[in-house]
Amino acid sequence: MSAASGTQPRHHLLKILGVSFGVAVAVGNTIGSGILRSPALIAGEVPGITLIMGLWVLGGVQALLGANISAELATALPKSGGAYVFAQRALGDVAGLIVGWTVWLSKLAGIAAASVSFAEFLPLLWPAAGAHKIAIAVALQLALYAANILGLREGRALQESTSLIKAAMLFVFIAVAVVFIAPAEPHKALAASPLWNWANAILAYQLIRGAYSGWDAPVYFSGENVSPSRSIPRALFYGIALTGVLYIGVNAALLYALGQSGVAASPLPFMTVLHGFGGALPSALFALTAMITVASCANANIMSAPRVLFALAEDGLLPKSLTNINAGGSPTVAFLMTGVGSVALALSGTFALVFGLIGTLDSLSGVLVDSAYFVLRRREPDLTRPFRAIGYPALPALVLLSDAALLVLFASADYVGGAVALGLALLCIPFALLARRAL
Repeated sequence: MSAASGTQPRHHLLKILGVSFGVAVAVGNTIGSGILRSPALIAGEVPGITLIMGLWVLGGVQALLGANISAELATALPKSGGAYVFAQRALGDVAGLIVGWTVWLSKLAGIAAASVSFAEFLPLLWPAAGAHKIAIAVALQLALYAANILGLREGRALQESTSLIKAAMLFVFIAVAVVFIAPAEPHKALAASPLWNWANAILAYQLIRGAYSGWDAPVYFSGENVSPSRSIPRALFYGIALTGVLYIGVNAALLYALGQSGVAASPLPFMTVLHGFGGALPSALFALTAMITVASCANANIMSAPRVLFALAEDGLLPKSLTNINAGGSPTVAFLMTGVGSVALALSGTFALVFGLIGTLDSLSGVLVDSAYFVLRRREPDLTRPFRAIGYPALPALVLLSDAALLVLFASADYVGGAVALGLALLCIPFALLARRAL
């Protein structure tokens, strides 16, 4: 091969990933600022500890049921790009682009929100940083993008290490809260409130759905997996199981140590628990845990989002330059496009609107992916399926019905947000039609 030809951009991804990365990126993509902030909001909305814990368990169960479908789709269609790949194959360019667009948009918001959260926690360790939050958020993004553009190996190492540290520190928090903190006064398992109605539970579950969002991260790297038929199902189920244990354990520890009223009264109940030890060390430990948690989440989104653009470009729905891969296995142009979007969101502050819609956007794309599953089962019965969804057709149908019901409930509880989510999703249709004509 000549020197000139060796410098030409490649259009294929490296196959070097396995189960450990899949679990790390699932945990990293899922566990972010949601678990740090949402317990207080949920405790103020839901009447009773039993219902709170039940909603967190339900969130994990729904994620597992969704993984049952995604595992079959990802092993039958082992291409990087995630949910877009399935929707486009079964439902065509328009539905595929709606899914790809909404997923990419939610990941941009996730990157921006995580980087801003990182900047908000840093002043607990370095007070002078409080005056430079946006600059710090942008600096974190640039550092993570730089590491990932170097190559897939660098991104993998960063993701695996930060996810491991994050999970370990959350397990330590659970143990500390239960063993060393005196329990709060006992409360009724269910408490009636004249101000409570089902809309409160729906809004609380929307937060929980958003907190579990990201469990499907392993499928975005199917094309880079050494053995996707074996690794992807394991990574999905192990990642959700670990995340569920941490979420349920953290909430149980907080409610045990503070009681429901104590959790609801503190915007950061983690800090309240740790302050029980006194001194500056608890604040430093919380800040360090929080910063690693959100940085790991930002990195997982930074790794995933360019794969969506890569898949769209492979199918001719975006410029072909987005399929260019550097020597390290990174889609460089796709990374740059994602970086411009997420940095712009962090600078503008508009990510807050989009981040609040992640639960709704996920439900919308979830309905389309669930529908794609049944379309492929009917239209391509001979497609090789190394993993077949358990309980077909009942359990997959339950996922479709639950996602559709949640989409309606979320939109009903927040009809303005639902309209905005629908508008964002439909915004990309003209581009799909133009791209289709150009093919």
